[in-house]
Amino acid sequence: MNFKTKTSLAISAAALLLLNACGDDSNKSSAPDEMEVTPTDSTTTNTNPTDSTEVPVQTDSTATPADTSAKDTSSTTTPPDEGSITPAQGKGLLVDDFEDGDNYSATIDNYWYTYSDNDNDGASVITTPVNEDGDMVAGAVNNGSKYALQVNYTLDKGDYEFDPYVGWGIQVAESDENGRFGGITYWYKGGAHEVHIEVSDVTDYDVHLAKLKASRTWTQAVIRFKDLVQGGWGETVAFDAKHIKAISFQAKGSAKVYSDSLFIDNIYLQDTSEVEKDQPDMTINDPVIPTVEFTEAEITVTSPLQAKAMKYLNKGVNFTNWLENANGKFKKFVFDETDVQLLADNGIKSLRLPIDLDLYATNRNEFVKDTTGTVELAFDDSTLFTVLDSFVEWTGKHNMSFVIDYHEYDNGYNTTTATNDKYIQMMAETWKHVAAHYAENTREDIFFELLNEPDMSNGKVTADQWTVAAQAMIDSIRTVDKTHSILFGDAQWYSISLLAKRTPFTDDNIIYVIHTYEPFAFTHQGGSWTDYATIHDIPFPYDPAKWSTVSGDFGVTKSTATYVKNAIKNYYKTGSKEAILEQILKAKKWAATNNVPVIINEFGALSLRSTAESRLNYLTAMREICDTLQIPWTHWGYTGDFSLFEGDLKGTKLIDGIAEALKLND
Repeated sequence: MNFKTKTSLAISAAALLLLNACGDDSNKSSAPDEMEVTPTDSTTTNTNPTDSTEVPVQTDSTATPADTSAKDTSSTTTPPDEGSITPAQGKGLLVDDFEDGDNYSATIDNYWYTYSDNDNDGASVITTPVNEDGDMVAGAVNNGSKYALQVNYTLDKGDYEFDPYVGWGIQVAESDENGRFGGITYWYKGGAHEVHIEVSDVTDYDVHLAKLKASRTWTQAVIRFKDLVQGGWGETVAFDAKHIKAISFQAKGSAKVYSDSLFIDNIYLQDTSEVEKDQPDMTINDPVIPTVEFTEAEITVTSPLQAKAMKYLNKGVNFTNWLENANGKFKKFVFDETDVQLLADNGIKSLRLPIDLDLYATNRNEFVKDTTGTVELAFDDSTLFTVLDSFVEWTGKHNMSFVIDYHEYDNGYNTTTATNDKYIQMMAETWKHVAAHYAENTREDIFFELLNEPDMSNGKVTADQWTVAAQAMIDSIRTVDKTHSILFGDAQWYSISLLAKRTPFTDDNIIYVIHTYEPFAFTHQGGSWTDYATIHDIPFPYDPAKWSTVSGDFGVTKSTATYVKNAIKNYYKTGSKEAILEQILKAKKWAATNNVPVIINEFGALSLRSTAESRLNYLTAMREICDTLQIPWTHWGYTGDFSLFEGDLKGTKLIDGIAEALKLND
């Protein structure tokens, strides 16, 4: 998943958690990490994409006033006419209009500072104009004013593990008086960036922010504090304007070295009376519940593999945000036998372990680049089989099945590598190596899942391309192990619609897999890596008594993607058990027609912005659907934001109501 998940973990300031959550079909997209605010007046945009769900840690905002990584002595010659921007005025507070030309704000009584990723081994550079003494000054503009805050930067990750970044900001004195502010406006021209409104209640760098597109003309950003979202990797904290401690900006990049600049002018904190109010834009409809009819014959699978799937792959759980991470090579046991025992004691029958298997191929890149055929793939067996063998032992001891899920958040398999025979060979050889290790193991409840959600970040690999790679892995596994069952899910995030069009593989020991997170407006509300980041309080099922005529009551903003707005306006048609059943039934009918089993090994609902009652309603509906269609299920995940168990990381006990919703004790 791109995002699945998805599932949060607070770790040290030197590293951050990769969020995860999977989706299905058209609702799964490579979405930005945070809310993206569409410029109001931009005529052109040129974004610097940052699709990673790993957000760099900001250095402490106590940086020195002129903390530039390099000095920029650019000329202050007045540029050509750039039009005219609106002066900031009203009941609020002008933070800085930069007309004094320096880096000091008289109204805030503090200095602007800069920071970069250099302290975390990054190589990014941020510069500002400076005066003859080397002090930071504002840049010359011709937009109706004389000066604006100017930064020039090059984003270069260097040896930094995550996405490169630079930033700049100003500290604000906390005050009850600041509680009167309800939003911020400013004018800008230049690269894509984030605005961070930092509050002292946030102690883990998971700041409240909005994301702005690039604009090559002067554009006004108008951001309500109620529309800010946190990055998503830390503790959820309610925003309180009284506790604002800094206003800062950040430009982020990716692996590609990228240079740009940005001017910011007329920064203004809006009084709550000046903040735009939400207006009625929806109607409250009665629910439209589809009639779903089918015969027993249409869902019956007589293959012995169906019985095996029901016996071993029902009532399962995923361990999440660990070994599947882009930097997730095993170092220590985050989860261990105590977690397996806790699952088993609470009625969980199957463990799916997402793990990026090719991280253990020590010469992976060399092998893929080799054109001579002389490089043999080598593996760090000591590390790989320390973790896999341990879970084989522990699941066997506690009577749980075990799924080895080749699951890569680095998106190594993508539209480029999907056409690279050597990359496909690398994946096939990796699976052959793992399968050979377990070929003599007599347990029939060990399963090999080929690759989770192929091209999971983008979903652009086609079903035909994925079939070629999957067949190569199947053939490779079968050269050493003809016994253990293989799990296969289709392209586009284990799409139901693609599977329903597929001709099954000739191998008769394959179990087919789908993922579903419908209705996405409910299951992913508040997901910072999705376009649903600001959405909240969507109930399940849809209930007119809990609905509103104002989409803003559910977190819809001006910048909310159109498809998200439409999904919420049409939720009265999709927010029911029957609507979910209608979609899953397509996969089950296909399975019955081809006499092969189908399972769901990812579903779940984020706990960030939904109620416990609605989540239990959703889980009950999913379990009832699976019982009706005889589809084994595995929930995403164990702890975190998609959780069945309480606990920040390791589980402590089942969340109240989960056992009854999922019938774990039956």
